[in-house]
Amino acid sequence: MIDWLRRLFSEKPARHSSKSWRSARSRKTASNKPVAPKATSAGAAASQAAAKTVRLGTQAEARAYLDKVNQKVNALATRFANGDVNRIQFQQLYAHYQDEKQTIEGLLVEAPDSQAWKDAVTEGTSILIRHRHLAHVQGFSIYDNESGMPLKTIGQFRVDPALFVPMLSAYHSATEEIFGAGVRSTQIEGGIWLSFVRGDQSTTLALFTTEPSGKQLRNLEAIHKTFEQANKNQLSSPMVNVDNLVCPHEFFIRHPL
Repeated sequence: MIDWLRRLFSEKPARHSSKSWRSARSRKTASNKPVAPKATSAGAAASQAAAKTVRLGTQAEARAYLDKVNQKVNALATRFANGDVNRIQFQQLYAHYQDEKQTIEGLLVEAPDSQAWKDAVTEGTSILIRHRHLAHVQGFSIYDNESGMPLKTIGQFRVDPALFVPMLSAYHSATEEIFGAGVRSTQIEGGIWLSFVRGDQSTTLALFTTEPSGKQLRNLEAIHKTFEQANKNQLSSPMVNVDNLVCPHEFFIRHPL
């Protein structure tokens, strides 16, 4: 028994070398590090598909906007036919839409994957063009049909009567087959437009800054009709008292016709 105890306490515990401990620790640490996935052909294909989707989305968006511009062109033609815009408004707006279309189409060819075409979009510019070329009334002059004398001048109507009196005389004497019914309009010196509408007892002349639209001419005709209705008794009198005349024209000196 004594011999057995001596042998037990005389044995030394096994010791691990520092080299073995460090090696084991290194293997453990390495096993805990995340391993970066290797690029695969499937991942590359997915990236290419995503890029193609972006490109197709960009082009589809641009094509949708071009369709919108084409719709604006069609609407412009209808508005001109209805008299809602004048000739210069039509020409300027049409040129604006075509410039926008051509610029966007060119950018789609040069850089189909880019959003650069959006820089060519000019939303709101058409409104500025319409306002810039809208015809404004400078003044009205109302003449008696029978005597040919002026009854009333409203606003700034600085036109030599020698320019329009011959036209009024020709309009008065010519048949409807020659001149046609409704309002007559012509350009005079300085780019100003002169329009006139003849009623049963009087004629209204209007001076515009540029060519009036068909709608404005229809409004002018309606204004003159209202004038004759309101002043029927005065205009039928042998001596017209111009101070008693009411003129709906005055409103349109301060507001668009």
